[in-house]
Amino acid sequence: MLDNENWPSPDELDIERLWSGQMPSYRKMPNVSDCVQPRRKRSIQAALLSAFAYQVIALLFLRHWRSTAPWRDLDFFSGGFFVLNALLLLHRVRFSRSVFDSREKLREASGLNYDPATIRLGTMLAIADLSVFLDYAHWHLMPALRQPVLQIAGLILYTCAVAGLMWTDNYLVRHFQGDLNNRTVMTTGPFGIVRHPRYASLLLAKLGFTLLFASVLAWISLVISILMIRRRIRLEETHLREVFGAGYGSYSERTARLLPRIY
Repeated sequence: MLDNENWPSPDELDIERLWSGQMPSYRKMPNVSDCVQPRRKRSIQAALLSAFAYQVIALLFLRHWRSTAPWRDLDFFSGGFFVLNALLLLHRVRFSRSVFDSREKLREASGLNYDPATIRLGTMLAIADLSVFLDYAHWHLMPALRQPVLQIAGLILYTCAVAGLMWTDNYLVRHFQGDLNNRTVMTTGPFGIVRHPRYASLLLAKLGFTLLFASVLAWISLVISILMIRRRIRLEETHLREVFGAGYGSYSERTARLLPRIY
């Protein structure tokens, strides 16, 4: 029930402000975007903090707690890996702030609109990958895999993959900054080389990670990642054909998925 004592009298109402759409403060209600924005920011902050916490946990798994040389496995290869991941994490902060200014863009860019299962499976696989750091520092399930030549190759591949991810994300920023309804098929930059440069970079990073940490567990994870990304690409391309129609069809006919002129 209304409280007559708190309801303004006609003399207190500004008719001109009402006609102009500027309602008095007691009549204003928060719009949807005002409610969603803080929630979106919290989600992005939580994702970035989770990524940072993941790196800290992985680093601690390399430590030998009861040894006189506790960080002996934080060597040139593993140290280079963490430095590259720190650079990638800083890049993700900029990327997230530039792109995810609405819930719709967040869902579209992450694939939640058409493939939420891969997000969950990827998270589970990332958690399982922590065992690779334990194997590298403590378990040594297959010590023959730890060859400096292969580790150098892994670090080079991982560096190239990080550069590829940053390059691709710069184009994705431009793509998602505008209106989602006015998007066009991306055909320039890395998207002029392959249709899915980000997935290609992720697989390259996974291969580099596998060689760098010389773990049989990483090889198993690599196989699972290939299967997951193949599934993701199939679902994503179906979605993109629905969004862009014939434009995406012609683009896919002249551009390879992951490997130029091969696949």
